[in-house]
Amino acid sequence: MRDPADIYTRQGTPLILIISRLLFAAYFVFAVFSVESKLFAQSTQSYIWILYLLAIYYFMERTYVFFGNKNIDLTFAFPLLLAIYVFNLVSVSLDAQDRIPLINRAEHFISMVMLTYIVWTFFLEYLPQRVWRRHPYYTALIVFSVTSTFGVVNEIAELVFDALFSTGLIGHAMDTSLDLLMNSLGTGLFLSVRLILGTRQSHVT
Repeated sequence: MRDPADIYTRQGTPLILIISRLLFAAYFVFAVFSVESKLFAQSTQSYIWILYLLAIYYFMERTYVFFGNKNIDLTFAFPLLLAIYVFNLVSVSLDAQDRIPLINRAEHFISMVMLTYIVWTFFLEYLPQRVWRRHPYYTALIVFSVTSTFGVVNEIAELVFDALFSTGLIGHAMDTSLDLLMNSLGTGLFLSVRLILGTRQSHVT
């Protein structure tokens, strides 16, 4: 059976990308429907947040085109970004931030594991500098810095939306601090496992 990642259309578009785009379209349609119909009574979903996620997706598409012109394939990142969006949809639909904090913490943790994988793979596989492979701990430090920045920017966006639109994205008490902690733990776990596996492989070879 052929790997879907190796299937392309006649125009050269990866099948995985086409499927991801369709699922993203379905995701945003459902998100809007859930707001309009008040499908989830406890949901904190809002049009402002949907537009924010849509902006991130658009940025991802532009990034894909930019690096595609440089023969760098970022197709693998789209299904992972979709998974992150789905985790977020579950969290906001259940108002997990206040009602079920464990789900909200798990969302941040798992999302950062996936995001770290994307950034790690990008540095290791697609950037031409050999320094990434020769200095794995330096690579890990850079990856940690990049992914942590994404997490901080997301929290700042929530603060801005709450201040300007009264969206209620920031939870009570130590919500932001705990979100950042789970982000760091998710990133740290991935990098720790990756460095351990890399060390074992180097010893074997």
